[in-house]
Amino acid sequence: MRDTTAPGFVRVRGAREHNLKNVDVDIPRDALVVFTGVSGSGKSSLAFSTLYAEAQRRYLESVSPYARRLFHQMETPEVDLIEGLPPAVALQQQRGSPTTRSSVGSVTTLSNLLRMLYSRAGDYPPGQPHLEAESFSPNTPEGACPRCHGLGRIHEVTEASMVPDPSKTIRERAVASWPMAWGGQNLRDILISLGIDVDRPWRDLPKKTRDWILFTEEQPQVPVYPGWTHDEIQQAIKRKTEPAYMGTFSSAKRHVTHSFATTQSAMMKARAVRFMIGGPCPVCDG
Repeated sequence: MRDTTAPGFVRVRGAREHNLKNVDVDIPRDALVVFTGVSGSGKSSLAFSTLYAEAQRRYLESVSPYARRLFHQMETPEVDLIEGLPPAVALQQQRGSPTTRSSVGSVTTLSNLLRMLYSRAGDYPPGQPHLEAESFSPNTPEGACPRCHGLGRIHEVTEASMVPDPSKTIRERAVASWPMAWGGQNLRDILISLGIDVDRPWRDLPKKTRDWILFTEEQPQVPVYPGWTHDEIQQAIKRKTEPAYMGTFSSAKRHVTHSFATTQSAMMKARAVRFMIGGPCPVCDG
């Protein structure tokens, strides 16, 4: 058994706050501890009304009477003994929806104070102009990393992530990241008009062709003749046969990143994530 009399435990004896009935408990320090139980079992009475209230009371004893007036002081808890109690911070429960930019610092607003500290009390190298507090925020243009834009993580696409089975042909949907149904068929028809062999296994296509299909930023517009071969299309162009429509090509990377950044559909965003590889930003190290 663990020696609960050794340092590293908070020892509570005779806790009687609210609905607690002379509770004796030893709580590990420097560890994640969770109080669980049904509603009304005394979780908050022990965590907040006893432990946090006593930690706050002890802290306030160390500050001046004038400064003490600025704090909202909790009542002294009904408890016989608390030993090993460190300073404590109570975080208000947040019911809002966190975003990818949420952090412990933003939730507690501690990051605001840190930014002010760095701005006002930081040691500036010679020749470095003064930086405002906003320059230390990842959520402002001044402070955000230019690569990940303050998110700390980047999402990239690779040939392997977008073409999971290189033995397939383009007609067999080798480029899995392209849209389904008509959208994907449209892009395949455009490639035929561009003279790319959609019936050749992906792995056998020239690397230059594969890279262009997946990563190009070009968006050429070409006449589309659905169901026609490339030779038939060339003959139709020579005869000035009216195409079914003019199609605009979009690379696989462009489709995935655009869908991820702009779609309001959770299903569409989840599909885009399937073809992306996430990791810490290499510029700011997250």
